[in-house]
Amino acid sequence: MTEDVSNENRSVNLEQTLRADRVGYDPETETYYAQYDTENVENLTTTIVRSVSAVTGNPPREFDPLYDVIDPDALKDLFDKPRRNAPNHDGVYVTFKFASCEIAINWDGEIQVTPP
Repeated sequence: MTEDVSNENRSVNLEQTLRADRVGYDPETETYYAQYDTENVENLTTTIVRSVSAVTGNPPREFDPLYDVIDPDALKDLFDKPRRNAPNHDGVYVTFKFASCEIAINWDGEIQVTPP
């Protein structure tokens, strides 16, 4: 019994590690991925702008303000609070366009950036 519990704990830790490190590129969908971490110093809007900047190669100062596209406070309310109570918010996501990219944010902090 102790061995089973230990194996369960290891798989949970591995799953948490993989979830926290979900950054990359999917060539099939031509989509880039970043992970927003509520424990990180950056806020969600900064993470979005930096991710789009990295994908497009354009500096953030060249973008129109994110608040012209979506309410940053609403994003914070949607994605900071649900992560603290994740089982009740599975499936919550938001999509919008910013700097000619399609942005999708999933309840668990995954940010998808699809360039034009």
